[in-house]
Amino acid sequence: MLQSLHIHNFALIEDLQFSFGEGITIFTGETGAGKSILLDAIGMLAGKRASASFVRQGTDAFRVEGAFFFSVIDEHLAHLLEENHIECDDGQLVICRQFYRSGRGTTLVNGTLVPTAVVKRIGEYLLDIHGQFDNRLIFDPAYHVGILDSLTPELQQERRRYDEMYGAWRSLCQQARKLQHDEGEKARMTSILDFQIKEIESAQLQIGEDDELEKKVRAASHAEHIKDNLKEAVFCLEGGERQKGIVEQLETIHRCLEKASAYDTAFDDLASKVETLSYEVEDVHDGLMRYADSFEFDERALDAMQSRLAAIDKLKRKYGLTIEEILAFLAKAKGEYERLDQSESLLAELQAKIKRQEQGLRRQAERLLLLRREADASFRQAMEETLHQLGMPNSRIAFHIEPMEKILPDGAASIELYFSANTGEAMQPLAKIASGGEISRIALALKSSAASAGGQTMIFDEIDVGISGQTGLKVAEHIRRLGRDNQVLCITHLPQTAAIADHHYFIYKREADGRTVSQVRPLSAEDHVLEIARMFAGDDATEASIEAAKQIVRQVRDDKI
Repeated sequence: MLQSLHIHNFALIEDLQFSFGEGITIFTGETGAGKSILLDAIGMLAGKRASASFVRQGTDAFRVEGAFFFSVIDEHLAHLLEENHIECDDGQLVICRQFYRSGRGTTLVNGTLVPTAVVKRIGEYLLDIHGQFDNRLIFDPAYHVGILDSLTPELQQERRRYDEMYGAWRSLCQQARKLQHDEGEKARMTSILDFQIKEIESAQLQIGEDDELEKKVRAASHAEHIKDNLKEAVFCLEGGERQKGIVEQLETIHRCLEKASAYDTAFDDLASKVETLSYEVEDVHDGLMRYADSFEFDERALDAMQSRLAAIDKLKRKYGLTIEEILAFLAKAKGEYERLDQSESLLAELQAKIKRQEQGLRRQAERLLLLRREADASFRQAMEETLHQLGMPNSRIAFHIEPMEKILPDGAASIELYFSANTGEAMQPLAKIASGGEISRIALALKSSAASAGGQTMIFDEIDVGISGQTGLKVAEHIRRLGRDNQVLCITHLPQTAAIADHHYFIYKREADGRTVSQVRPLSAEDHVLEIARMFAGDDATEASIEAAKQIVRQVRDDKI
C-alpha cells in the first residue's frame, strides 16, 4: 500500500506531504482546487508521461516521492526488482521522480537509478489508477479485448501464444510481399548485377597484383635513368683503357700494403681492411652485373602494365578502394543475384510456410474462442451480480464475440461489450446505449472484478460522476466493500461517497505572495460532517444539510449502507 507521498513544485502544488492509512481515503474540494493535479502527481510514481507543463511556474523542476509497503511482495514484482538490481529486503519501496523544465528527468527506486519504462512496469504492481479518461476508454473495443483476454491465466497464456504465431505469420507475409513487389525492378536489378559480376570476373583480379604492377611500372618508366646510372657505376668499378677501375685500384693498394708490412707490422691491419673492402666492392660489382644482365626495357610490356593498372583503378572507383573490397563486392553481388534468380522458388517456399502458419493460427483462434466464451460466462455472472448491487437490477452485460474468417490480430472478427439496462431490451454495443451514470457504475464493476485483496492501491478520480441519490449510496457501498481488503484513494464530488471515508482530506486554493497554491488539510470528525453538508447544499451548509450529513455518517458507522 501507499504509505506516504511528498509532492514538491508540481503545477499548483508548492509542497505537500501525506501519510496514508489502510481503508478508504477521500479527497474533496471545490472545482479547480487541484484534486486532479494530485492524481497526476501520483501518476508520476507509476511512470506516467511527464511534461514541462507540470513544473510549477518560477521553478526549474518538480519532485514526487512515494513510499510503498508490502506485507507480502508479489513474486513477479520481486523478479522485476531483482533483474533491475533494486533491493527491497524490508518490504518497502521508495520511488522518487524528478523532472526538469528542460525535459530531462531522473527516477530512483530505493536509491537505484532506473529508466521510466521500468518505473511504469513497477507501477503496474503498485497502483491501479482510474481517471476520468478511463470512462471514455470503456467505449473502445480494443479495451474490451484486453479485459476479456486478461480474465484467466490460461486465456492470457493462449493469447500470448496467438500473438507470437501472428507475429511470425506477418513476418512471412512481409517477406513474400517483398519478393512479389516489382518484377520490373527485379529484372532491372538482375541485369545490373549480371553486368557487375561479369565486369569484375573478366578482370581476373589477384590480391596484391596492383602493388606489384606499380613497382614494375615505376621501374620501367625510369628505365633510361636506371640504365645510365648503372653504366656509370660499372665503369667506375671496372675502369677503361685510360683509367683504372676501383676494383683494380683496391687490388693495387692491397699489394702495396702487404709489401710494406714486411718492413713494418703496423701495415698488417690496414692491409686486412683493404682486402675486406675489396671483397665488398667486388660483391657490389657482381650485383650490378647481374641486374644489368636481367634488365631490359620493353615499351609494349610497359604499356600493357599501365593498361592493367588503369583497368584495376576503374574497378576500384566503382566497387571498392582495394582489390579485397572489389572481390567482397563480387561475392555480395553473386549472392544477391542468386537470391533474385531463386526468388520464384523462395516465394513458393514462403507461401507454403504462410499456409501452414495460417492453419495453425486458425486452430489457435478456435482455441481462443472456446476459452473466451468460457471466461465470458463467468464474467457475465460476476459483473451482473455487481451491477445489481450498484442499483441496476435488470442490467445484462456480456462480450459479443464474432469468430474470424480471415487472419486478424486479435484472433476474432470483433470483440465488444454489449449491454442492456432494462428487461426486454436487446443487448447492444455499450457505446451506443449506456448513459453517463451507467458507465460510471460499469467502470467500477470492471475495476472490482480485477481487484485482488491486499494488492494494488486503487485510485478513483470521480468514478461516481453522473450519479446521485440512492444510486450514489449503492456506489459508495460498493467502494466501501473494496476498501475492506484494499487501500482505496478516491476523489469525489458525491457526498454519499465522501461519507465512507476512513480518512478525509479537503483540497483548497489560497494566494501566497501573489501566487495561487493548492493546499490540503485533514478533516476532523466534525469537519468531515460539515464538508459532507457543504457537498449536499453547496457553498454554505444549512441545518438541513448538516442533519443529512450526520445521518449518512451514522449509517456508515452503523454499517447500514
